[in-house]
Amino acid sequence: MKIDFVVPRYGPVGGAENAVSALAKQVAKRSGWEVHLHATCAKSSNTWANEEEPGSRKVGALWVHQHLVDSGRTTEWPELDRRVQEGPSSIDAATQDLFFHHQGPVSNAMAHAVSTSSADLIIFAPYLFWPTIALAPTVIEKAVIVPAAHDEPFLRLSRVREVLQDSRALIYGSRAEQRLLQTTHPIAHLPSTVLGWGIEETEGSNSEIRTELRLDDRPYAICVGRIEHAKGTLALLDFWRTMRERVGGNHRLLLLGEPSVSIEQDDDIVVVRGADDDTKWSLLRDADFLINPSAMESFSLVLFEAWAAGIPVLVNGYCNTTREHVAEAKGGLWYRDYGEFEVAVERLTTDHELRRRFAANGQTFASEVYGWTNIVDRFTAFCEQLS
Repeated sequence: MKIDFVVPRYGPVGGAENAVSALAKQVAKRSGWEVHLHATCAKSSNTWANEEEPGSRKVGALWVHQHLVDSGRTTEWPELDRRVQEGPSSIDAATQDLFFHHQGPVSNAMAHAVSTSSADLIIFAPYLFWPTIALAPTVIEKAVIVPAAHDEPFLRLSRVREVLQDSRALIYGSRAEQRLLQTTHPIAHLPSTVLGWGIEETEGSNSEIRTELRLDDRPYAICVGRIEHAKGTLALLDFWRTMRERVGGNHRLLLLGEPSVSIEQDDDIVVVRGADDDTKWSLLRDADFLINPSAMESFSLVLFEAWAAGIPVLVNGYCNTTREHVAEAKGGLWYRDYGEFEVAVERLTTDHELRRRFAANGQTFASEVYGWTNIVDRFTAFCEQLS
């Protein structure tokens, strides 16, 4: 069987793109499966500027094709974004098309590759960007959508509903995401599966990183991902500083990611930018626990990276996806307000045995439910059923 994947960018960037690219690599190893992945030459979702060379290459058994971006994030997009955020149900179709076009990444070379593909099925992810909204309708009879969605205004646009409704099938990261999509749009009748995603743990390490960052003297909690208001990071900083003023404590908070706003650092809060995979995994393994403060996740790979690294997690209780993962795994705690946050952090910072038990539970859950063999088995069986 021949399968194509279409994502805005390739490599260890973006949650959905990273997860789908990892799946493509794993499926390509299966005998009898020919797998191609199409992406742009961009890395940044803020600009979609071309940073990679265009062309095709093999990564293991996977064919990766990267196409030049003709139009990235334009100066017209912020105003369109504001209008959509304020009233998605009142935005006409023409304005929606402008929104997705100016959000990008627009690639004529990618459009040609998709329209001329001989694949049996073409997997598009995530729903939010131009490649899915503009290109999936051109091959809709074999288009399978990976929404990677959470509860946000863009999800309620009529163009999104049309693409989802007309698609061949849908693949969800979690049951919470499936419930959200099926209550937002009339798509429950379509073929679908709750697949989940696996992780690619690096075997390398950066043994000197704690010394370089001057983290040797105190334990720390870690938060990995985009450092911005939408991901709950600013609220986490407020909670952490309030906790320090109220009850003190010895743990630092380490933020690993690229800030979209200025972050004031001090002896309790450290920001690490531009970390490679070896550095990320080294810092995860040395942390006492991970905090994911985001209320908007469709799966959250970082939870499974934390469990693989041998640490428990603390998540935002208003995110159904991460709360359900943690409850099912018995791999950590969650909070919904400052009081619960303070109590949860106190337990995780002082009870070594509790941390060890949560981490072991999470590691077992991740390997049994979201190990690559199970995921690829479920994915290939679903594709064979569709075709």
